[in-house]
Amino acid sequence: MVAGRRPLRGVRVADLTRFVAGSQATMWLAALGAEVVKVEPPAGDPYRAQGTERAGGESVLFMALNAGKRSLAVDFTDPAGREVLDRLLSRCDLLVENSRPGSLAAYGLDWESVHRRFPHLVYGSISGYGDVGPEAGRGGFDLILQAESGVMSVTGSPQSGPVKVGAPFLDVGAGLSCAFGLLAGYIERLRTGAGSLVSASLLEFGLAGLGTVLASVAVSGREPGLLGTHSPLFAPYGGFRTADGWLVMAGAGSEQMWRRACAALGLADLSGDPRFADGAARVAHRDELTSRIEAVLTRQPTEHWLRSLEAAGVPAAEVRGLAEVLGWPQVTALGSLQPLRAGTDGALRVVGPPFRLDRAVLTYPGPPPALGRDTRGVLTELGYPAAEITRLQEEGVVVAS
Repeated sequence: MVAGRRPLRGVRVADLTRFVAGSQATMWLAALGAEVVKVEPPAGDPYRAQGTERAGGESVLFMALNAGKRSLAVDFTDPAGREVLDRLLSRCDLLVENSRPGSLAAYGLDWESVHRRFPHLVYGSISGYGDVGPEAGRGGFDLILQAESGVMSVTGSPQSGPVKVGAPFLDVGAGLSCAFGLLAGYIERLRTGAGSLVSASLLEFGLAGLGTVLASVAVSGREPGLLGTHSPLFAPYGGFRTADGWLVMAGAGSEQMWRRACAALGLADLSGDPRFADGAARVAHRDELTSRIEAVLTRQPTEHWLRSLEAAGVPAAEVRGLAEVLGWPQVTALGSLQPLRAGTDGALRVVGPPFRLDRAVLTYPGPPPALGRDTRGVLTELGYPAAEITRLQEEGVVVAS
């Protein structure tokens, strides 16, 4: 891989995360140049044994979330293991965890305990519901928070019922939110010398994603209901059936665009129909409008309508499958899919960070680590002599591969 920009070179991160949200956040920090030490229990991160696909004997699920990190396998429930971790934290700038709120207090790894011992550390915490309020102590998974945040109440159709978004976007969004907050906390630490607590949650990102919709509900008090692919604020703005598949069309960005869409579809009469006189009226009569549009679209294949709508200046697109996305030249140009070594099975491609610096692709500094691959090296850097490392390994406090 070609080395990219490394603005966080010299920043050290203690990564106590598991699953998606936390692991995603720290992997992006690694892409920015931070040294990320993934602290795993002797049995390893749970995702090492989960997922449907494997490459080089490793879980693709784990590999897609842990590129560029070092692995320190240590049992921090053991006093000797806690000493190892304390030595690590004394040399780190950031700590990131996404455990159930309160669960780390028994090991002195909650924010208050860590801040007393290491006041310079910026502490990142990702949870399901946030770290205050009556639900703060609950654990949270993407599926559960998609339901409780209201996301599923507007996703799906009356025929399908509520539908979760097909990818764990609340997990990913919470990870991005945490990484954003950690960078702000680190900049403040450079000025003040003091660490701070950065909290992010799946619920808060879900609410942020629904921001414009929630603002409208707060004013009207009306539930948008299950919208399928359609918008609660604009129409026509969503997915429509064609003769051979589906397309999406943003035909309501402005009144001029609405009229251009009508002309491109051969439905000029709609622009004079009082049921569709303005944006609010079209939303109120969305089902009738969708029926009229699909009655026309189903007469021709998707490609025909994409050409017509493009010529009219109306944004539209075919719904791409994921295999097609993998080969899309635009994705290739962005460098979004990056190869990693995957044992003897060849190259595994993972998704890079969703941002670039000066148009440069940010690459991960290496493949995901084997369990305990860096244990001996990290302990040596922390001042442990070789004989002590061997003793800790024999006692099962650490695992070194």
